[in-house]
Amino acid sequence: MKHLLIDISAHGFGHVAQTSAVLNALDCSGIRLTIRSLTPESVLRRRIHQPFSLIPYQQDNGMVMHDALRVDVAASMRWYEDFHASYPQRKAQAAHELEALKPDLLFANVPYLSLDAAAEVGVPAVAMCSLNWADVFQAYCAELPGAGKIRAEILYAYAQADVFLQPAPSMAMHSALNGQPIAPIAALGRRNRGLLREKARLHDDARCVLVALGGIGVDYPLANWPCLPGVYWIFADAALAGAAAARADFLAESLFGLSYVDLLASSDALITKTGYGTQTEAVVNQIPTLCILRHDWPEEPNLPVWHAHHGEVLFVDWREMQVGAFGEKIMALLETQWGKPVVPPTGAAEAAAELQQRLTTDAR
Repeated sequence: MKHLLIDISAHGFGHVAQTSAVLNALDCSGIRLTIRSLTPESVLRRRIHQPFSLIPYQQDNGMVMHDALRVDVAASMRWYEDFHASYPQRKAQAAHELEALKPDLLFANVPYLSLDAAAEVGVPAVAMCSLNWADVFQAYCAELPGAGKIRAEILYAYAQADVFLQPAPSMAMHSALNGQPIAPIAALGRRNRGLLREKARLHDDARCVLVALGGIGVDYPLANWPCLPGVYWIFADAALAGAAAARADFLAESLFGLSYVDLLASSDALITKTGYGTQTEAVVNQIPTLCILRHDWPEEPNLPVWHAHHGEVLFVDWREMQVGAFGEKIMALLETQWGKPVVPPTGAAEAAAELQQRLTTDAR
């Protein structure tokens, strides 16, 4: 059997969303999958429908976050300084681990260390992501002492990939990467709005808004959250702790027993932040969206512009969320009739075909 090794960043769940869509589109007859990531196994197995072995493994940290919306620049720089202080030794160790696993192909979204190591030991490698850590690091840390050398090492590592698949709408990336644009990658969910109302024992004209800011925690301003007639808010279970969460219109995700993408597709509207996975899934599943802007995040303005062109979306700042001044926008979205053409998420099939071809030919 061919052995496909998949390295997935655990910086939020967007990397898992992209990678799982590709793996689910792959014909795995005759292919053995090994995944290396610190993403919780339960999340991986909910998303990835192919059998795989899991190795808990960290080789990147993305950016250190204060919460889902704010980057901790100082802590991020300290992490990169420490990581790159012994980078040659880390690369040698990563190369040794690759040789022990004997993969026929490496697929990375989007750690860079193993891409660098793969070139050392002659393992073909494909990178894929809508962002890369070299350019994200540059956006936040470029003016800090030593940042130039660190960025150069990250760029060099990424440039070792045979190809860097960039699903639309990707951020602008450095020309040193062997970039290859592909169509959007997003999962299609099964829509069942009646089931949401049934599970929560809601009346037929009740409307459900999914609140999903990704896999990195945030303190929701629940005390100031608007109470709107006939509107119910669905949160991740962990968000609904404490007295402020004890409202009849606050519902936990676990109440419904649905996969995340089916829950999204069955909701009447969505609240999210600038981020590839949920925004593209909102578009392909045709869910009106209130998007919290992250003005310093390097995927802006690409993602908001793309979302506005292809979907029904309104934008809000976090300070408006904090004081609960977004009720009118949610009500407007709930009355929105979808007027945009369907966006086919064919990027997963394109990426799967790329992997399949390389596994078949063993060609660099």
